[in-house]
Amino acid sequence: MRIIGWLLIAVSLMPLSAASAAESEHSLSSGEAVIFSIPDVWPWAYEDDDGTFRGGLVEVALRLSEISGVPVSPQLRPLRRAIAELRSGQANFTILFQNPELDNEAINVATVARVNILLAAMADTAYPLTLADLQGMKVAYIRGTYLGDAFERDTEVAKVPVNAIRQAVELLSMGRISAILASEHNLRQTLSAEGLSPSMLRYSVHVPEQVGALYMSRVSSLPDVAVKFKAAIATMNANGELNRIFYGGVGVRSASQNDLARPTQ
Repeated sequence: MRIIGWLLIAVSLMPLSAASAAESEHSLSSGEAVIFSIPDVWPWAYEDDDGTFRGGLVEVALRLSEISGVPVSPQLRPLRRAIAELRSGQANFTILFQNPELDNEAINVATVARVNILLAAMADTAYPLTLADLQGMKVAYIRGTYLGDAFERDTEVAKVPVNAIRQAVELLSMGRISAILASEHNLRQTLSAEGLSPSMLRYSVHVPEQVGALYMSRVSSLPDVAVKFKAAIATMNANGELNRIFYGGVGVRSASQNDLARPTQ
């Protein structure tokens, strides 16, 4: 399988219905599809061996289309390219971890999920799992992913970018890094896919309930579509569909392993 990757604070509809002068409002012609630039991060989004796009973000994009009646064209992109296309207006929407820079450069439409960002180390180690205590030690993370302001600003840990968390788990098990910083969803899904037990690692919450947000481009904004998508997300949250999409396959939750990610209320 070619691994392709993703990831997500609700805001009012005021900026959607009253676009500022800096925003370029567009309209769709009949049958024209909304472009979704979906981040290339497994397990959020990927292409399987037969070329089918899969993953929670792909499913959300397709369900938004089905519920709203708005045609959608999902495009899998490397994470940095997905962000660049949103900024340039090549893409109308994406779903990413909420961060201050994107909040300035794009329109935060709605919260899609809330995910704990965890630090993880081998279970047989004993050093504290905080950035302050990991100074001078190697910490792996998905390249280009926003994992909180503290990690963005930190210059004391040795950051090791990887393309997939399975690479990080391998490096950790070989003793080549000291910790992994990743979403709980990604860690759990990776361990499950590799046939590994979550108990092989120990965890601490680095960022509780990091928001995964639906963002709309300011350059190619579609306020009417954003209103429909926000309503569709509310429906999916209320009927439990978001919970099923993102967390239904993770497995049994364990109170000793901190709260698993959960959808917004």
